[in-house]
Amino acid sequence: MTSAARRGLIAAGLLAPAALLFAVLFVWPQVGLLGLSIGNPPPFGLASYERFLGDSYYLGVLGNSLALGVCVTLVTLVLGFPLAFLLARAETRWTGLLLLLTTFPLWVSAVVRSFAWMVLFYRGGTVSRLLQGSGLVPPDYQLLGTFSGVVIALAQVLLPIMILTLYAVLRSIDRDLEHAAMNLGAPPAVAMWLVTIRLARGGILAGCLLVFSLSVSAFATPSLVGGARAHFMAVTIYEQTLELLDWPFAAAISAILLVIALTVAMTYGRLLGEGREAAER
Repeated sequence: MTSAARRGLIAAGLLAPAALLFAVLFVWPQVGLLGLSIGNPPPFGLASYERFLGDSYYLGVLGNSLALGVCVTLVTLVLGFPLAFLLARAETRWTGLLLLLTTFPLWVSAVVRSFAWMVLFYRGGTVSRLLQGSGLVPPDYQLLGTFSGVVIALAQVLLPIMILTLYAVLRSIDRDLEHAAMNLGAPPAVAMWLVTIRLARGGILAGCLLVFSLSVSAFATPSLVGGARAHFMAVTIYEQTLELLDWPFAAAISAILLVIALTVAMTYGRLLGEGREAAER
């Protein structure tokens, strides 16, 4: 047996337990979910998918979920990139502590965070009263139960994930590359665009992928902050499963949500591969 074949067998043996666990806990349940979604009417039917794609209400729910994912991703990227850049470039012994503080929202349960936002967003809450005092909104306005409120609350929940992803990439970029660009006459903003952002493109795409996937499938924050007006995919799946007991239709909605997540992941992989090929040229 050659050394290459021996290394392959060792690698396969090391990966086998994780692959088996992944197949049992993820692949097999997803197969069962898909089988349930296409079993209406039995033994094989696509009535659940036809019902979803043929109803403007459920298409609106899908559009709301995708819009939520895009908005939350943009907000976390705009807020997270400057913070991650400052942390990555900070030359102080407190960097570790500052990075730890950015992960503070992850220490608290999503339900607790959502209840805190509900207190701030209801009609007499601090945030809603500030908006009412500004004169930009009606006197009885409240952020609770609105799409904007869900975006703000969910962005706060997922911002640490974006920061940590970007920080790891920005930290690995040599600052001398930026200095070289500025020595050649590029202003700092241009040097950041031509050097830093381009080299960090993989991290930016990875952070956006994580935040988008978690946003479109989020349940606790949209259901609590959005309330009865929270028409999102995860909330609809919950209603169809536990309240209406329509499991085949809930399975079909779940399968559609899974396909969207896989499509985004495959697009990310393709963009990352194209970026590497362009860099090698």
